[in-house]
Amino acid sequence: MPSIDGLITGIDSASIIEDLLAIQQRQIDSLTKKKDKILSKKTAVQGIEARLLSFRSIAAQLGRTQNSVLNSRTVSVSDDTLVSATATDKAAVGVYQIRVNSLASAHQIAAQGYADVDSEVTQGTLDLRVGSGPVTTITVNGTNNTLQGVADAINSSNSNVTAAIVHDSTGGATPYRLILTSKRSGAANAISVTNNLAASSGGATQLAFDLVNPVEEAADASVSLGSGPGAITVTSESNRIENLLGGVTLDLLDADPARQITLKVAQNTESAVASIEEFVDGFNTLMEFIDDQVRFESETGNAGILLGNRSVIQIQDDVRRAVLEVVPGAGSLNRLTAIGISVSDRGRLILNSTRLNDVLNGRVEGISSSDVKKLFALSGESDHPQVQFLLGSSRTKSGATPYGVDITQAAEQASIVGTSALADSIVIDGSNDTLSLTIDGADLVDLKLTAGTYTREELADHLQSVIESSPGLFGREVAVGLDGTSLRITSQAYGASSEVTVNSGTALAALGLTSGQTDEGQDVAGSFIVNGQTETAIGRGRVLTGNIDNEHTADLQVRISLTSAQVIPGAEANVTVTRGVASRLDQVLGQLLDSTTGRVKHVDDRFDDQIEDIDKVISRQAARFDAAQQSLLRQFAALESAVAELQNTSSFLTTQLASLSSLKPNNNK
Repeated sequence: MPSIDGLITGIDSASIIEDLLAIQQRQIDSLTKKKDKILSKKTAVQGIEARLLSFRSIAAQLGRTQNSVLNSRTVSVSDDTLVSATATDKAAVGVYQIRVNSLASAHQIAAQGYADVDSEVTQGTLDLRVGSGPVTTITVNGTNNTLQGVADAINSSNSNVTAAIVHDSTGGATPYRLILTSKRSGAANAISVTNNLAASSGGATQLAFDLVNPVEEAADASVSLGSGPGAITVTSESNRIENLLGGVTLDLLDADPARQITLKVAQNTESAVASIEEFVDGFNTLMEFIDDQVRFESETGNAGILLGNRSVIQIQDDVRRAVLEVVPGAGSLNRLTAIGISVSDRGRLILNSTRLNDVLNGRVEGISSSDVKKLFALSGESDHPQVQFLLGSSRTKSGATPYGVDITQAAEQASIVGTSALADSIVIDGSNDTLSLTIDGADLVDLKLTAGTYTREELADHLQSVIESSPGLFGREVAVGLDGTSLRITSQAYGASSEVTVNSGTALAALGLTSGQTDEGQDVAGSFIVNGQTETAIGRGRVLTGNIDNEHTADLQVRISLTSAQVIPGAEANVTVTRGVASRLDQVLGQLLDSTTGRVKHVDDRFDDQIEDIDKVISRQAARFDAAQQSLLRQFAALESAVAELQNTSSFLTTQLASLSSLKPNNNK
């Protein structure tokens, strides 16, 4: 940019240009200040958004339908050297007396001693089996016919047995012994060995396992509840007991039947109180921050950056209403004041901890922890015991009017029945002991029955045990029983994923089964009825879920335990959905914070639009400013140039006139 310094004319050109452009500069400065203020407002709204997100996260802990902190349990034991315990929200609050009679142990057997780990073993095969599980054949040949080689072959076989070589200090010249350990504890999981190794000869010795004198007996754990004549005792294959008290898991550490252990299950009020305190603090923090942004102090004239912003005030009102309004359908415990949360004159929540603890600990008549959960969470009640509310989402609407549940197809399990009757006595031996089934999509190959003579009932029980012991089952469960005199195999799963297929095997005739027999389950089918209108639903297994575009029942999930015989025309049950404070708040906050349609996004976008408009005006003003400045600079440069030219002309004329004067004649001569 050219510079004008006024050296020729003596004029302060820069100051004159600056004064001439001052008005335009003030306009640009004013726009910049306006933009900065809008940016400050945008920052304030972002601060509100951050606190809304934080408050939503806090509320989510109280709004959960499942695993709610308001229903959590604590469990304590009087002797933690014998047992440790955990409890879910399904556990009944109470005090129980238990005794650990015995621990479960895994079967261990040992072979005879060898001089070292590389001692030669005879070749052949070992058939290993745990309980009624599948048989694993270990082949011993020229590549692994040592004590260590056999151990490695067993450990790499993916069987239910592990192998280890131990040093027996009493073994003299042959201290190294092979130990086999069952991967599963329990009396039913003893190791059996079919030894098909060659007899000892030369330098090779046949492994010989002592099954009569095991290193460790296979044993079940045993726990008793109570000490009176009616004491209840349960056994378990493992040292984890889950079937003594509903919702309580016991991990047995030691056994002493003479010592009584007091186990206490209680409401976890500390976690519930902490979550509610955090909820109160989160609400107050949000309200305080918004108040600071919209405040006006008449004494000082100070104002918040968002004073008069109706959208922000509406956000605050929406949150306040979601927290403070009555919860329809929640009964007597239908607002926060019922559990000791009041509102101050400044609109802040005040928690009465004494009242809250009384409510949570059942010291207020007629109020239970489930009532507190209903006050906060999304919950539902069904008028039919075999139709159970499970879940909903922010799209699921609540209301005093129940939703009808109309079932057209009950969920079914896959089940097959033998094509021929079982004999009164069935002999299983090496010629008819294999079976291949497909259960719920998992192929169970090479199931092997234990040789023996069985009654119909015994054979059904044995087949179920063999199936459940198969490593290919992956948690799938079956029930094997009798249908008259024929065998019935039923998948415990419900719905389209439930499947039972008979593939092949030498035991088919003995079991009365036919290759190719198959059956699949059916998913539950039905819909919801709202104010006489049908809203569609999708069934999977026994769970019916409202379609996501339903007006009222979107994402509503109910578990249907009805049988086909119980399906009737019209609605089988009615479900009333209640949305508690935290659940309602989550719905409101979800709408406010929606990244596309939320009010917070709308406010933020308006500020962005204003900033964009100001930037455009500033850009135009700056362009005009630059153009005017350049024009003035050119004009003053031209002025300086013209003055300089005039000065040069003046100097030239002065010089010429002086020269002419020197040429005049001297009149005195």
